[in-house]
Amino acid sequence: MRDRTVLIVTRKFDPHADQVIGDLQRRGAPFFRLNTDDFHTDYRVTADGADGSFTFDDQWGRSLRFPNETRSVWYRKPIDPAAPPSVGDIAARAVILQETREFLTYLSTGTRIPWINNPHANIAAAREFPQIGLARSLGLRVPRTLVTNDPAQARAFHDALDGRLLCKSMKAVGYEEGDGFHPMFSRKVTPEEFERHAEQLSFCPSLLQEYIDKAHELRITVIGGAIFCCRIDSQAVRGAETDWRRVDPFQVPHEIVPLDTAVGSALITMLERYGLSFGTFDMIVTPAGEYVFLELNPNGQWLWIESITGARMSEAMAGLLAG
Repeated sequence: MRDRTVLIVTRKFDPHADQVIGDLQRRGAPFFRLNTDDFHTDYRVTADGADGSFTFDDQWGRSLRFPNETRSVWYRKPIDPAAPPSVGDIAARAVILQETREFLTYLSTGTRIPWINNPHANIAAAREFPQIGLARSLGLRVPRTLVTNDPAQARAFHDALDGRLLCKSMKAVGYEEGDGFHPMFSRKVTPEEFERHAEQLSFCPSLLQEYIDKAHELRITVIGGAIFCCRIDSQAVRGAETDWRRVDPFQVPHEIVPLDTAVGSALITMLERYGLSFGTFDMIVTPAGEYVFLELNPNGQWLWIESITGARMSEAMAGLLAG
């Protein structure tokens, strides 16, 4: 497999891919970058039913035959392809997008080569509520959690927690309104606020969770067999206490620290159960020093940690891809 190529499925603006490609080049490992945004103008593709192969040729003269000449696939952060510029009809553009999406999903059925990660596995692993059950079964502490659209059940849960309640999105990252995009972060809900809005829970199943005091947080990135455990001192920065993503991460202290062996083993087992070789985990460390699992992101970001701490994460990813 020495001459086989790493396929990177992403978008044109992707600093993670840029960084890892630099490491692949230093290793002398061949790669083919498939940017999905301008798919129709930048690539020509042929899928041959005789052997199930795909041939990609890009406008810069590079070519890849998948899976025959492929060493591994890194499914980074692709986006929907733009329609060909010459097609203006709205209905035609919608059909083109639907057909192109379907074509690109054919790639993920190729299981003869390693995926990091296969998008079908990512979809299954990204479901937060089932994650909690799996984490508990692996011996990790998890926050008490309820998903409901029943205001009476929500009130009973709120009372059982003595009002220490956190509200989280299950899927939505934000919403568009007149003045732009508004991100949705995890947030504490005061008893007064909860009571004002409790009846509105009947509109939509909502994820409610026990709020747990933090000494600090951990962002744990697993790349193959390598574990990068980053301590994030969210409690030291105003506005970051409940969700550190609310503030500029470069203003929050970060430090690579050892991870408890049993916790690390449980996280690796969790990835194996989902069929993943890469994932990012968010955890809390309580003032008493107890680890609490929050969630797994099977395709999470990590480059900012490398930038702040100098951890050699891009090198680890390049090594995993190059095999």
